[in-house]
Amino acid sequence: MRPALLVLCAAAVACGGSILPAIPEPPAADPCATITCAAHAGCQGGACVCDPGYTGPASACVASAAPALGGCSLFPADHVFNTPIDAFPVHAGSAAFLARIGNHPLHLDLGQIEDMASSGYYGIPYNVVRSGTVGWSAVAFGNPGWDPRAESDCAVASGGGHAVVSPCTAAAAPTPLFPLPAAPLVEGGLPASEATGGDHHLLVVDADACRLWELYHFYRSTGGWGSWGAASWDLSSNALRTDGWTSSDAAGFPVLPLLLRADEASSGEIRHALRFTLPSTRSSHVWPARHHAGSGTAPDLAPMGQLFRLKSSFVIPATYSAQSKAILRALQRYGMYLADNGSALYVQGEPSAAWSDAIWSEVQTVRTADLEAVDLSSIAGRTGFDAGSARVPPP
Repeated sequence: MRPALLVLCAAAVACGGSILPAIPEPPAADPCATITCAAHAGCQGGACVCDPGYTGPASACVASAAPALGGCSLFPADHVFNTPIDAFPVHAGSAAFLARIGNHPLHLDLGQIEDMASSGYYGIPYNVVRSGTVGWSAVAFGNPGWDPRAESDCAVASGGGHAVVSPCTAAAAPTPLFPLPAAPLVEGGLPASEATGGDHHLLVVDADACRLWELYHFYRSTGGWGSWGAASWDLSSNALRTDGWTSSDAAGFPVLPLLLRADEASSGEIRHALRFTLPSTRSSHVWPARHHAGSGTAPDLAPMGQLFRLKSSFVIPATYSAQSKAILRALQRYGMYLADNGSALYVQGEPSAAWSDAIWSEVQTVRTADLEAVDLSSIAGRTGFDAGSARVPPP
């Protein structure tokens, strides 16, 4: 008798007169199956790498580029406003803060009308100028019931150019100067006099010096311009204002770097935090805020500068517009800072015809319960932390 033969068939071939199925190759082991990466990083080929738009060691990826306007960065990439905060812990007082705020929808405080004379003009506009060509204008400080010069910045003519003076006292700056456009865009329209109510913020980026100027309650005065206070920031620096000093914002923050802008939202990515208001705040402030205007001490009142974010459990619908998705992702990734007293959960942005109709119905589905307060206190324990700077040192 002929001995039996063991025949292995690696493909569908005739074996002993029968067609047998192919024996599948065992699947290759997934090199990322057991790897968990830190925030803003993903596994590739068995190693964690930073996501597109982020850089650094994969254990601590940070944004690789800061937001920009007029060719100037709106603060360095490691400024806390430009730093992802979605990996930081929830604040211990979060539930109490939210209960005190009450059940409100998020409100987009901006509009599509760009005509300052219109009753439908909503939002805070901004101006971009070049100080080398625009005229420097004198601005008189009004009398709001306090001395605005004591915590204000301004410029004076110096050596054929202009030097920043801080504080802008009458002795140091008899004639305060600012680089103003001929027809400035002003929040709520340009008031005809000091007596007109409203904040009337004037925001100006000097694209030649990469310096931000912000004036509070800007108005026409006899023979020129008037204001109730002014603040300035070097946009290439992380330096904060003097602690205790206000700005055009109650928190001592700059307004412009925290504004919603239509061009950024349309790009699909907003790489910075936002600003919002609450009607009642604590009479204290937390880093990176420099000032407060609250009137209560109750622990469930959020202090000025407190950061909130949209919970990661909030699922952004795939059907939402590109602008809405960008806004909601920014709220999850960068959050929003309590910057001033005002209506509950009002998030400020620029007036622009480029805003999509959909953002109001989509973004405003977010309510108080979808938010949480963020604890940034661990940043203070990092090597290189400076309370006078907004820089976030690496962990």
